[in-house]
Amino acid sequence: MRIHKKHILSVLSFQKKIYTREGGFYNTGMNQRQKRILHLVSQGDVSVQELSDKLAVSLVTIRSDLRVLEEQDLLVRTRGGAALPAKDDIAHRLGINTSAKIRIARAAASMIEEGDTILLEAGSCIALLARELKEFRNLNVLTNNAFVARQLKEAPGVRVILLGGEFQKGSETMVGPMIREYMSYYNFSKVFMGMDGFTAEDGAMCRDIDRAEVMREFVRQDAQVILLSDSSKFGAKAVRSFANVDEIDTIITDRELEDDLFQTLADRLQIEAV
Repeated sequence: MRIHKKHILSVLSFQKKIYTREGGFYNTGMNQRQKRILHLVSQGDVSVQELSDKLAVSLVTIRSDLRVLEEQDLLVRTRGGAALPAKDDIAHRLGINTSAKIRIARAAASMIEEGDTILLEAGSCIALLARELKEFRNLNVLTNNAFVARQLKEAPGVRVILLGGEFQKGSETMVGPMIREYMSYYNFSKVFMGMDGFTAEDGAMCRDIDRAEVMREFVRQDAQVILLSDSSKFGAKAVRSFANVDEIDTIITDRELEDDLFQTLADRLQIEAV
């Protein structure tokens, strides 16, 4: 059985929730207008003219912002407007609750040290975490997700090992029994995973059975299990559980997590809300 420290990382506590860094805020790399654009696009396809009217800026400014956001895989430009990518794409999820996910990713990056060998599974928080690792000079990253691997293609100090298997085209994730064979060649100290649902009774869940099987294998390894997710996944259920609460070492989420659930989890594992 995994031994938990039952220790809560805290720098600043507010309404029984924990914030890292000063006030729990990080620089997301986007200005306020771009954040508002993402929020509007996440509600449905929107035209350049509509964005210009709602934000009271020129069409040129909106087009420039859309180009910047598209380069970060946060949206796709359409004829005369913008939309989120296809729903199965990680890029689609990058455009939802982006500011919170960036804070989560940066808090997770602070747990990683030079010389580590880590495993990154799939998901939008995991992809954002990968982007935070580009400045490392000596880091080994295993992943079963091609989108995550691509985030590190311009990181010379990071060695990326892509685990092979059956390729799921929508999520760009490798699944299947070959993953287990590949894992036997490597030792890693930390595994970072996302999830599609979580309850205190069922633990962390995934909506894809094949992916859940692979995630279950990751949990069984002798490594710290760290879950990254915004608070919208808590209370939701999905097809298959891949980790019960006692198998999870750390959860990093946003500060919107309900107080009662936060306290319940804090008694059983390390949890950080940012």
